[in-house]
Amino acid sequence: MQLHTLKKVTIVIEDNLRQSLVKKICELGATGYTCHEVQGFGSRGARSDPFANNVEIEVVCAEPVANAILTFVAHNYFENHACIAWLMDVQVVRGSRYVAS
Repeated sequence: MQLHTLKKVTIVIEDNLRQSLVKKICELGATGYTCHEVQGFGSRGARSDPFANNVEIEVVCAEPVANAILTFVAHNYFENHACIAWLMDVQVVRGSRYVAS
């Protein structure tokens, strides 16, 4: 078994922004993503609206794609939306599936 070192971008953002963000993530070169609803508490407090959900979006990709995604998120969402993002190194089996050809 061979492992490939890639990056995992994780973004927690308001669910109403999900569709436009995942579209942009794919435009920036990601070959896919995983989303799931999450709850939490942070610098902006807890969401008081029971219908306002947050979503966690995970993307495994090459470093240039990860940097492009994080740059886009920072410039377009941090200022006016409940959003956090982070980057991790990951070891992936079948790593070629995560790199656009």
